[in-house]
This record gives sequence, C-alpha cells and structure tokens, in this order.
Amino acid sequence: MRSRRTHGLLTIQRFVVIGVLLAVGRAVDGAEFAESLRRPVALALSSDEKLLYVANRRSGTFSVVDTEVRSTIAELSLGKHFSDLKAVGRDRLLALDEETHELLLLQAAGREIVVKSRTAVSPYPVTLAVTTDGKHCVVASLWSRRLTFIDLPEDDEGEMQVVGSIDMPFAPRTQLLVKEDKKLIVADSHGGQLAIVDVQKRQLLHVREFPGHNIRGMSTNADGTMLVVAHQMLNELAHTVRNDVHWGLLMSNDLRWLKLDAVLTPGTDLYDGAHMHPLGHAGSATGDPAGLIMTSQGAVLVTLGGVREIAIGREDDFSLNRVFVGRRPTAIVADSQGEFAYVANTFDDSVSVIDIDGRESIADISLGPQSELTLVDRGELLFFNANLSHDSWMSCHSCHTDGHTNGLLNDNFSDASFGAPKRVLSLLGRHGTAPFAWTASAESLEVQIRKSIVGTMQADEPPTEEQITALAAYIEALQPPPAIDTARGTKDLKGVARGEKLFGSLDCTRCHAPPVFTTPKTYDVGLDDKLGGKRFNPPTLRGVGQRGPYFHDNRAATLEEVFLKYEHQLDRKLTAEELRDLLSFLRSL
Repeated sequence: MRSRRTHGLLTIQRFVVIGVLLAVGRAVDGAEFAESLRRPVALALSSDEKLLYVANRRSGTFSVVDTEVRSTIAELSLGKHFSDLKAVGRDRLLALDEETHELLLLQAAGREIVVKSRTAVSPYPVTLAVTTDGKHCVVASLWSRRLTFIDLPEDDEGEMQVVGSIDMPFAPRTQLLVKEDKKLIVADSHGGQLAIVDVQKRQLLHVREFPGHNIRGMSTNADGTMLVVAHQMLNELAHTVRNDVHWGLLMSNDLRWLKLDAVLTPGTDLYDGAHMHPLGHAGSATGDPAGLIMTSQGAVLVTLGGVREIAIGREDDFSLNRVFVGRRPTAIVADSQGEFAYVANTFDDSVSVIDIDGRESIADISLGPQSELTLVDRGELLFFNANLSHDSWMSCHSCHTDGHTNGLLNDNFSDASFGAPKRVLSLLGRHGTAPFAWTASAESLEVQIRKSIVGTMQADEPPTEEQITALAAYIEALQPPPAIDTARGTKDLKGVARGEKLFGSLDCTRCHAPPVFTTPKTYDVGLDDKLGGKRFNPPTLRGVGQRGPYFHDNRAATLEEVFLKYEHQLDRKLTAEELRDLLSFLRSL
C-alpha cells in the first residue's frame, strides 16, 4: 500500500452521494457539495484503513475521506443527528442517531454506505461500546439515563436484538469495556461518577466517586492494568480570583492514570498507585479535554476541545507535546500501526491528520463548504471557547456541561462574598427565567454572562458587546432537558395530575410559579449558606428531574431527600402516596 506520507500534490475528484433510508443515491460532481454545518463528532476507519468514515451531528450525514489522498470523496444523508460511530468487523459500521433514538447497522463499500437495519434504543443515545468479537454492543442514552444491551447479527441479513437494559443513577456518556469485555466502566456525562457494570449479567455493580468532571475520554494502557481518564476538576475551595485561576487551582484539566483493579473494586483508594499528567500549565492552559486514545505503540493522544489543540505523550513522559488543529477537536482515531491519527474538528467541519511520531499536524481535510453562521451558531462557538478565560483554563462548557451543569460547587463573587460556594446552575431552559444567579444579582442574561467572563473566568480581555449578544442568543436557545420519566417511558399520568394539584395546595407555586416554575424574588427558605446567607432565588424546576444533588450547597442528594430529610417548605409531613405523586409531577417537568 502506498505510504500516506507521500501526501501533498495528490488530488482526487470529489463526489456527493445522497442516500435515503436503505437506499444509496447517485454520485454527483464534487462541486455540488452542499453548504451546511456538518459538525463531525465521531470517526471510524475502514478495515483496510484506506477510508475514514465521519459521522456528522448537525447535518445527519456521513462523510467519506480517502486517507491516502487525504480528500473528502463522498457525503451521504442517512439520518438526523448522529452522535457516535464504530467499526464492527469487516466493512460494517454501527451508528447512533440521537434524534430518532435508533442504532443503525451499516454496510460500507468504498464511498457507498447502505443502512442494513435500524433498531430502536432508549431515547437520546450518545455513545456505543462494542465487544472485541463484534457480537454485542452497549448503548448509553443520556436523558433517559439508561444502558441498552444489544446482540449483533453475525451476517449482513440478520437483525439486531435488544436483550436488556439498565437504569442509571446519572446521565451516562463515555463508556469503556475492560477485563476481556466482562466489565463496563460508564462515566457521568456531567459530574464525577464512574459506574461499574457486569456486562454478562447486565447488572449495575456499584458507583465510584471520581475526583473530576467532564469525563469525555477513557482508555486502558497497553497491558490493561491502568485506566486513563481525561477530565476537568473544579475546586470548590478555590476562589474565582486571578491567582487561583492562573495557577490552575480553580479549574484544572488533567490526564489521570488509575489502577484499573482499584477502580473496579468498591472501597479501594483510587489514588493508590495513581499519577497524573497536567494538561497545560500556568500561562498556557488547555480547557476542555474532549477525547482520548492509546495507540498500539503506547502513545496517548488527548483532544483539547477548548483550545484547538491535541496533546501527545506517553505514560512515563510528563512533557506532553501540544499540536495545533482546528476549532473544537473532539473525536480521535489512530491507525493500527500507531503512525497516523485523525481528529474531528467539530466547529471547522474538518479532519486533521496527525503524524504521531513527528508530533505534528500534516494535513487538514475539509468535509465541505460551511453555510453562514447564525447569531446562535456564533454564540455556540464562544460557549465552547476556553480562550475567553485567563490563560485558557476553562470555557462556559467547563462548568455548564453542554449547557447543563456539572453539579459541583463554585465559589464565585455572584453573592458578593467568598467562602460560601454554591451549586453551578443549569442553563438549559432558562429562557424567561430572569433574574439570574442564586441571589438574583443579575437582572438579565447579558449581565450574568459579562460577570461570568470577567469575574469567574478572569478574562484577559473584556468581552465585546457582539460576544455577549451571541452568547446570550445561544443560551436563550437552549431547551430544557426532556423529563426523565417521559424519556424512560414510565410517566404516570394519573400520578402527575394528582401531584400537580398537591403542588398547588402546598403553595409551592408561591416561589415556583408556572409556566417557568420560578419567580424573580429571593426568599428565606430556612437554608443558610456557610456565611449565614439566607435569601435565595428559586431555580426553575423545568428539567429538575435531570438535576441533582439539590439546594444551593448540594445538601440533598435526591429529590426524595428534599422533602423527606429537609421537609422543604412543608408545613406537614407527606404521606407515602403524596410524596410519590409530587415526585411524579416534578419529574414530568
């Protein structure tokens, strides 16, 4: 096979292939690539590694890249919003469509891809874990908080079979099969939890508290003894002042190495035998680690989504090299020889080719022309841009994961004091819920955004009015998460109706008035902060079932505890039936 190092002057005619459902359409001239925003999020190499398949979230298309000539040769429309893609054996692919809630089995033949079958999975699927033999897979679904177990057909004519599911205590995302595919590690999409699952029994064994959040990359080292995790860590004891931000005391970005057996065994010390590579340093930080791979040659590569870079290194080498790529690098794959890596630049609609040994980017492959960005699109780019913060330690996404919340405490100056850290609030569904912050100190979203960039993120340059306006437009456009019981298909309509009446009779609407389920005032609700503060603005209850822990300081672990342990704003105890109905109503919002 011709070496891919002979890149440069070679060219190839581009094609567009438009496919619908199970059909593959005609090829047309490369000049007809449509202008669109593709937003690549997942990559898979063909069995001979001559082609790279790219799953595009926004456009619902697959791009096909020739890895020898380094050019996009086809684009196929096969879905709505793809979230993951995996190669399964020779010329077969698995893909997730988050909008249609389906797993797709695909047959790839060069620039053509045919959908062989579609299988419904739990709503909002985001990641796939496939066993080494290609016979089974696990789908993690974000908002339904569920794992779906699927047996895969041995031939192209067979059907995929859903064989079981597990409800998760958190919103799952990153997955990793270990111990000969007998155990599955599942990471919390927002906070810092790792769930250990017995794959054969399809059973949740236990959950470990992990010292970090935004866990978007996991792998094992060559001999399978160490778990490698790319993540961020928010320190509730640090303050949002220049010194704490500059030295990485407030927010750090880390590559952590943990003994795998310690992770899998409950009650063990995760730090025993562990070590860490800092991703970035004072003066040159690297916000938002996004993806991680270990190559066959022992190199570790981490995409740094907030700063347009990737880090390359080895376990015994703490001097991680950084390579500049496109905007918001996320997914990454490497060839079987550990020679080249391919990086999906989500916001540039491109793929960077990395010479791993040379530790340099040697090509940038466009997936096609981009359409003009809207104001909301420009705000999205800013939301995930760590360069807005001092030394690029964090982006808005670092605390408000994908617009939601990491569920952690942050000690900022929004309450005009330090020493009483408060829970990071979700930004999903915040349209029409002004004022903002726990103390209602920001009368508008624009005011709160400016405070966050200047005060919390300690920006080196003050944000422009154009940036503030674009960020506000993006946040305003964020919808509430789907109700947990609705996503799981367990909504009790009669219980919801009874709970809604109870919600009104208990005078909960005084602070949480529909339809936004908040009010603009502050109230003394009998919950002091660490400095004696008593008055808080009630957060909107839209999507409350997708949050937790609860209250300004996370003192209530669950919604049940809000009423059972703390009897929040109750003048009497609830019966078991009343509590069940009230929770049904809250989880329906």
